[in-house]
Amino acid sequence: MKPNLWQCRIFFLALLVSPICWAGIGDEGTLADSLVFTFLPGSGTGSAIVTSKVYQAGEESNYRGFYIYTYLISDATVNLSTFSAEILPNAVIGAYGWDADGKAPLIWEPVNDPVESIDAFFNSSIKPGETSATLWFISPQGPTQEDGALAGITGGSYNFLVGKILTPIPEPTTCLLLAAGGLLSRFSRKRKL
Repeated sequence: MKPNLWQCRIFFLALLVSPICWAGIGDEGTLADSLVFTFLPGSGTGSAIVTSKVYQAGEESNYRGFYIYTYLISDATVNLSTFSAEILPNAVIGAYGWDADGKAPLIWEPVNDPVESIDAFFNSSIKPGETSATLWFISPQGPTQEDGALAGITGGSYNFLVGKILTPIPEPTTCLLLAAGGLLSRFSRKRKL
């Protein structure tokens, strides 16, 4: 049975709004920051390289005014099935997905509310010699360095690798407002006692 025009339109609309797969997300802006970090064992053995790049979206981009955070996992010496990027308190994450240029994850999405991390789970492990798809998300906030983690099982042994990645830093005004609110509530409680 051949799909009709209405079904084709719905399919393409779903692709446009879904946080799944975009080709060439880095082409949407100019490089603002990058970090190449070798992740080493927190427990177990192995290593891998995670390349973090942050692009400032251009005027022609759907994401103009935002930063595009990208992550690429390569040069693994053990099987890896999860990747986790720490998200600092009060940092904002918008759209997310991955490019179609390597091993794609089964899931790549924010964890908890408020968001504490954005995690990828690979149905088929990234094996030595393979490269992940480029994982990405957008944020209105600029980058800082924080923790990232990779994990997987090789030959029955669990390996947990840790390293640094680029992640959004909450705006200083947001942090100042939260701190000021905490101080004011503390002083007002003391006055009432």
